[in-house]
Amino acid sequence: MKGLFLKFWGLGLLTLLLIAGSPAARAQSVAKSARIAPKADTTTTPAVAPAAGGAAGLPATEFETYNVKGRGVRYTAALTGLYTTGTVARMFLSTSHTVNLSFKGGHWLAPAALSFSYGKQDGLQREREFLLLTTPTYQQGRYKFYTLGQVEYSNLRAIDYRVVGGLGVGYQLYKDTMRNEVNVSYFLLREETQYYTDLRRQVLRHSLRAKGQYTRGAATLTALVYYQPAVSDVNGDYRVNGTGALAVRLSRHLALAVTYSYALESINVEGRAPVNTNLSVGFTYAAGK
Repeated sequence: MKGLFLKFWGLGLLTLLLIAGSPAARAQSVAKSARIAPKADTTTTPAVAPAAGGAAGLPATEFETYNVKGRGVRYTAALTGLYTTGTVARMFLSTSHTVNLSFKGGHWLAPAALSFSYGKQDGLQREREFLLLTTPTYQQGRYKFYTLGQVEYSNLRAIDYRVVGGLGVGYQLYKDTMRNEVNVSYFLLREETQYYTDLRRQVLRHSLRAKGQYTRGAATLTALVYYQPAVSDVNGDYRVNGTGALAVRLSRHLALAVTYSYALESINVEGRAPVNTNLSVGFTYAAGK
């Protein structure tokens, strides 16, 4: 089974490399490598600094944290909300969910994450962010082999839809009995994005990721950073995503979580900010093994 999986993973990686080398893919990447895309309708452009977990292109918590031993499933849910009135009336809601199914002695994992946020200012919709991400994984010792599928849309970034697929490999640099760990991984991703304008982009990207987790008593600190340059234009077309989360366990299933997220896209629609950040405080509920 292990040999069959590695052959499948290698075949998929070869397919992505062939796609990257095709003249059509290179031509489209060069033709649409301008730093600023055509201007979108700005009637719904955020009037103040945005706050949306999905805007960063990452779930509020990273689902791979919830590895389970042997067979089992783990589910988490987080919810944050904000309502203000007065000079500026604002309503904001954000929710994220993760699930991780483990089987075959814990070697096979089927994690998925979903996040959604919605916000209004003075009765006008400003934020509507959605992300669905899954990374079926095979792990052996310190190594992990991934497949990846992702769908998202974002009003903050004027993205009508974005579909991403890819393959990756990860390595655990450090782990101890206190659940402190450091992990790195590399993915090759094929991304298709349709903006609110007529702009439609197809890009092949590298994705480099570093993740660390430190636990002391009831508190757990997690940091996650992604760097995703385009294969054909490393310096001009890239994304940087980062998330830092502090969770304080209040009971066996409930924790108080403070999360900060950062997202930068070097190519963006005019009228939309290239950088989106968010600081949120909410509760996380976890169930399962």
